[in-house]
Amino acid sequence: MRKIERLVYTNQNGESVEFSHDSLYHTDDVSGLADVRNTIYSVNSMGQDGDTYVGNRIESREIEIVGCIRSRKKEEMLALRRRLNKVLNPQLSATLTYSYGDFIRVIDCKANNAPVYAKPGVFAGFTVNLLCLDPFWRENAETKAAVASWLGSLEFETEIPMDTGMELGYREPSRIVNVFNAGDVGTGIRAEFRATGTVSNPEILNVDTGEYLRFNNLTLSAGDLLTVSTHYGRKVCTLKQNGAVTDALRYLDVDSAFLQLVPGDNLFRYSATAGENNLEVSVYHNNKYLGV
Repeated sequence: MRKIERLVYTNQNGESVEFSHDSLYHTDDVSGLADVRNTIYSVNSMGQDGDTYVGNRIESREIEIVGCIRSRKKEEMLALRRRLNKVLNPQLSATLTYSYGDFIRVIDCKANNAPVYAKPGVFAGFTVNLLCLDPFWRENAETKAAVASWLGSLEFETEIPMDTGMELGYREPSRIVNVFNAGDVGTGIRAEFRATGTVSNPEILNVDTGEYLRFNNLTLSAGDLLTVSTHYGRKVCTLKQNGAVTDALRYLDVDSAFLQLVPGDNLFRYSATAGENNLEVSVYHNNKYLGV
C-alpha cells in the first residue's frame, strides 16, 4: 500500500469513515492539524511600561476537512452521504486518527455540527468541522515504564514438571525508574499497583519534585490491583479485589498530588509501609504533541 495521508474518524459506537485521496470521501483540503492557538495572560499597573506575564494556555483545536463524495451514481452518493451524517453525529464523542505510513497520531474530538454539503456537481462537496477540547495529539498506544517487576532469566528445553515447566526469574532490584516523556508538553499518568502478597499503604514519589501519591489505611492482598489516573478531567482511583472494582479515592492521602510528567526525564520511586517486595508498580502515559 502506497504511503498517503489518511484521517479516520471513529465515533463512540465504533463506526468510522476515512478521509483521504484513496477514499470515497476524497479530501481536497484539511486545516488545523498542526497549528495551535496560545493565549497569554498578563497584568499591568499605572506607570508600568508593558505588561507582566502571568500565564498562558493552549486553546482548543478546530479541524476542518473539505472534500467531496467521489461517486457519479446518484443512489450511491446519497447512501454515502447518509452514512457520513450517521457517523459524524454531533451527539457522539469520537477520535480522529492521522496516519502516514507507520506514523500514527490520535486526538479526541466531536463534530461541531453535521457535515455541510455544497451544491450538487459532478461530485458532491462537503465540509466537516471538528472541535478538539483537548488540543494535543497523542500516540496510538500508551508508553509503559515498570518501576518494580519480575524479569525472566533462564529457560531450558527440558520442562520440569513435565508439560508445565518452571519459570525462573528475578525481581528488578531498583525501586526507581526514569519515565521519559518524549512529547511536546506535560501529561498525566496511569499508575498500577499490583500486589503479589500483602502490601500496606503503597506510595509512588516523584524524586525530582518531592510530590507523591500515597494511600493510607489500605492493605492489598495477593492479586489486588490499585489503579490511579492523574489525567486532567479523568482523575480517578480504583481498587480491584476478587473481580470487584470499587472507588479507592477515600484512601488517598490528603497531601498527595496527582503526579504529572514534564517533557523529558521524570524519576519515580515506589515504597510501602510494609510488603514492598510484594508490590509490582507500572506507570503508563501518552506522549502528547502540538501537531502532526
